[in-house]
Amino acid sequence: MTTPDERSNLQPGRPLSGYRVLDLAGPMGVYCGKLMADMGADVIKVEPPGGDPMRDIGPFIDGRPGPGRSLYWLHFNTNKRSVTLDIDSSDGAATLRKLAFDCDVLLETGPPGYMDSLGLGYESLAADSPGLVYCSITPFGQTGPYRDFKASDLVGFAMGGYMYVTGWPHTPPTRLWGSQAYHTASNRAYIAILLALYHRMATGEGQYIDVAMQEAVAATTEHVNTTYNYTGESAMRCGFRHGGQFVATWRCRDGYASITTNTRAAWDDLRAWMDRDGMAGDLMDAQYDDHFVLRGEHSAHIEGLIQAWAMLHTRQEITEFGQSSHHPWGPAATPDEILENEQLWGRGYFTEVESPTGPSLVYPGDPYRLSGFPHPVRRTAPFPGEHNGEVLSGIR
Repeated sequence: MTTPDERSNLQPGRPLSGYRVLDLAGPMGVYCGKLMADMGADVIKVEPPGGDPMRDIGPFIDGRPGPGRSLYWLHFNTNKRSVTLDIDSSDGAATLRKLAFDCDVLLETGPPGYMDSLGLGYESLAADSPGLVYCSITPFGQTGPYRDFKASDLVGFAMGGYMYVTGWPHTPPTRLWGSQAYHTASNRAYIAILLALYHRMATGEGQYIDVAMQEAVAATTEHVNTTYNYTGESAMRCGFRHGGQFVATWRCRDGYASITTNTRAAWDDLRAWMDRDGMAGDLMDAQYDDHFVLRGEHSAHIEGLIQAWAMLHTRQEITEFGQSSHHPWGPAATPDEILENEQLWGRGYFTEVESPTGPSLVYPGDPYRLSGFPHPVRRTAPFPGEHNGEVLSGIR
């Protein structure tokens, strides 16, 4: 078995250079594999013959399905290599076992017991590779009464407790945009894998990591569970009337702007501006001096006045006033505005990468900066089995 140090010469320049990962994950874990690949790991995406079903998830380039055109696939599989294997067959399972012998991490999202049934579970592979870090992401974990339950991102978000407290008092529980439950599980798995690799550096021992999407989501609900535990009060959907601060997004003349009034100074500046515009109503009265009044019995009255005032101004006007006064106010940016944002381009967040299927593609980068490391996107997502020759020819 080669070591990460020996492999790092093949792809230098990123924090995880030299580490090799077998990625058998579906949508629940695909982001975890991307995070490792973007940090320099050699992530080998194992697909069934004919390609991973995620390749058929839209939207597609120019709205036309076809090979290499799924924007979902292109986003989540940058920097990965691809091999095709039928791991349900004895030959495919044997090949995967050989690949695992020369890998540091195996990532999978199959149902509990599935990999064991193929002879590819952690105990079996660790017998040959005691340093292997093996990570399983499932909806509810490998144990417990729900272990065999099926769940989508929507169900994970709901059963993790986040959906019930998201939205407005008069609306049903609301799901966040995108597959945030899947991404949360992937993020937790990524952190756990890094910790396991760090542990291995000190001990030489691998780890089995059991990530449950439900637990990953439940861990993000802040004080909701502890509040009920210690007060008996069940948190409800409250829009932007958050218990800790008043953060609201208002319809304005040309879109939406977010205004945070979590300090007395911010609240005073807002109502003074409204007063100059003749739109403050009675908000200059002493009973409204405390900014916590925004969450009290007068909240509906106050919100109505702020909303009427906000329609007088543009997002830019609100943003510039707030920022010049050192308050966290800003516009609600649309997708096209994000893609043209001078701050993101100025920091090198976006980059253009040559595409084998046509024009170059614009990719987002890391949401952080590590000094001395280049932009993470080295190559676009692979075609099915694109690297069969170079990967499979090297196994014993």
